[in-house]
Amino acid sequence: MKQVVVKSGKPLVVDVPAPALLPGFLLVEVRASCVSPGTEMAGIAASGKSLLQRAMEQPDKAKAALLKMKDQGVSAVWRQAKRQFDREGLAGYSAAGVVVDVGPGAEGFTRGMGVAVAGAGMANHAEVVSVPVNLAVPIPEGVDFDAASSVALGGIAMQGVRRAEVALGERVAVIGCGPLGLLAVQMLQASGCRVFATDLDERRLAMAGEFGAECTANPSTEDIVKRALHWSGGQGVDAAIVFTATSSGEPVSQAFQMSRRKGRVVLVGVAGGEYERDEMYTKELDFVISTSYGPGRYDEDYELRGRDYPYAYVRWTEKRNMEAYLELLRRGVVRVDPLIEVREPLSNAPAAYERLKSPQRPLLAVIQYEERTQEPSPIQGRVEAVGVWHTPASGAPVALALVGAGSFVQAMHVPVIKGMAGKVSVPWACSRTGTSARACAALLPGCQPTTEYDVVLADPAVHAVLIGTRHDTHADLAIRALKAGKAVFLEKPMCLTPAEFESVQAAVRESAAPFVVGYNRRFSPFADIVRREVSRRIHPLMIHYTMNAGYLPPTHWTQGPEGGGRLLGEACHIIDLFRSLVGQPVREVSCSPLRSPSAAALPTDNFTLSLTYGDGSVATLLYTAQGHKAVPKERMEVYFDEKAFILDDYLAMEAHGMSKAGLALKQRDKGHAAELAAFHRAVATGERFPIPWEELVETWQVTWQADQICRSGEAL
Repeated sequence: MKQVVVKSGKPLVVDVPAPALLPGFLLVEVRASCVSPGTEMAGIAASGKSLLQRAMEQPDKAKAALLKMKDQGVSAVWRQAKRQFDREGLAGYSAAGVVVDVGPGAEGFTRGMGVAVAGAGMANHAEVVSVPVNLAVPIPEGVDFDAASSVALGGIAMQGVRRAEVALGERVAVIGCGPLGLLAVQMLQASGCRVFATDLDERRLAMAGEFGAECTANPSTEDIVKRALHWSGGQGVDAAIVFTATSSGEPVSQAFQMSRRKGRVVLVGVAGGEYERDEMYTKELDFVISTSYGPGRYDEDYELRGRDYPYAYVRWTEKRNMEAYLELLRRGVVRVDPLIEVREPLSNAPAAYERLKSPQRPLLAVIQYEERTQEPSPIQGRVEAVGVWHTPASGAPVALALVGAGSFVQAMHVPVIKGMAGKVSVPWACSRTGTSARACAALLPGCQPTTEYDVVLADPAVHAVLIGTRHDTHADLAIRALKAGKAVFLEKPMCLTPAEFESVQAAVRESAAPFVVGYNRRFSPFADIVRREVSRRIHPLMIHYTMNAGYLPPTHWTQGPEGGGRLLGEACHIIDLFRSLVGQPVREVSCSPLRSPSAAALPTDNFTLSLTYGDGSVATLLYTAQGHKAVPKERMEVYFDEKAFILDDYLAMEAHGMSKAGLALKQRDKGHAAELAAFHRAVATGERFPIPWEELVETWQVTWQADQICRSGEAL
């Protein structure tokens, strides 16, 4: 399908795979999408700036990059920054079209229904979009696709008006009469408010007057504060809503000055600079920010998982604002057609952006789409591929498909795979979004992007899959691959629940295909040295490992249903490492989590895990999110037979009592390259498990037990 992306300051129309259909989502064939003249044009301008310009404008990020360079090396950080700089950005966040498929749990929608959709990264300028139910609303009869495509902008304007808490008969100033401001003028007028409108553009002021503004003023030709004060009988306006997009703080200052005592000022747009405290203090003003379309915005539970807020307690969510806006359009109370001054077909979308940069400054542009003559590319429903594992022909490259082609796979695995040219080929890069798949595929010769996992599994040329998706999908994707006769490299964790583990274990037993979980630490060169030396030990080992993991808020995806928490999602690495070093099964598990009265310090982020092994060895893991970022992330101490290893963050290791056993590297090596090499050997030779299956089982069981102790506070 065709989609608009942004790269190096320019909008481009490119071919990408259609998005995948997910539970709770809709697939929508777009008929019209609205170009935001503010947000999108600012994003395009930012994408055209050099790395140096961005660093100068964002000193905090530049400082963080310098710290990263000290920790990870200049070349590694430069590659990351360059990859981000070269990445194609998504464009658009407001559209309208027809539902062509409905995911499980997406209630209230049927195929063929006209809908308006919103959401950055979802309601893009594309022929087909995948949008969750709480960001989609039915289009009322009588509202065309062009008008409905402005639904996100309408929701933003409406939320700004709601934040002002205006009442019938109040005097309200609208500062900035761009599309949002002109929509707000109409909403305020329909609410029985009297409107004072300001803008630098006389044409826009004239439109505000046509939409019901009683008084208009241009700050370039007159004192708008004095004008507002006279218009309001010397008292000042009851509320002022700022819709400007400027780095200056002047519009907000003017709003303060023209407001009455105990008035309300709402910032919807962007206004930088500093604000004078006395301008607010002496009048005891309420100054609030309006966030996008309303309650629910930026809440993944609401937007992505479809969990609505109770109607009685949150009357106006972002979805209900969108519905109310479309109803205003249906009734003719608000008119958006006069604001749509540019219409271009998708094939000529860059021209719409050029028009928005012209001196005439059109208010809104709409990209229009032809009705597709065939179904969107994602397969309707789930197709189970079935196959038998076959070892690749001798000497032939292993065909490895990437599943989950996001930032982690692109940063960690793709560079390693490129270094295995001739041994590994990548026929597919599969991701939920077409743009992500396209970006990953562009990094590898001969790679095709797709959003269809079924197509990958049905391809007989694919020998193996590397799964790097979010954790809650790992078990299902791995099981389906094994049933299809594909070898599986599964990023950690293996799964998130005992039921998933039982299903994975059954699939592994029924398959002959190689299988490994991506526990890379055991493959690091440091672990190789330690294993070699401790294999000749007389006494059991004493190991202490500290992981200064860094803070992640409870709202981060790794802490929720998709991630399962950091003990399951990351600490499993170290549990596997311990097993590989000791070489004996775990006999006892003891875990002591941090118990804080604050929900910000999660027990699965802060704990001490102690493991006793069959030979008497003891290994402890101190995992914490409480440490300072200047402290190295990982440190291990291994003691045995009056000898010791001290590992410093996989950059250097001291060896005491063992000549020539130390190691120092210029770049950190946690074993990513070696684990992929081990997986390649397994696939090429038919070896089942690069990590013994019983050790994979033990790591899962120990990790799950520790996680449950942390969550419940009781030993199992």
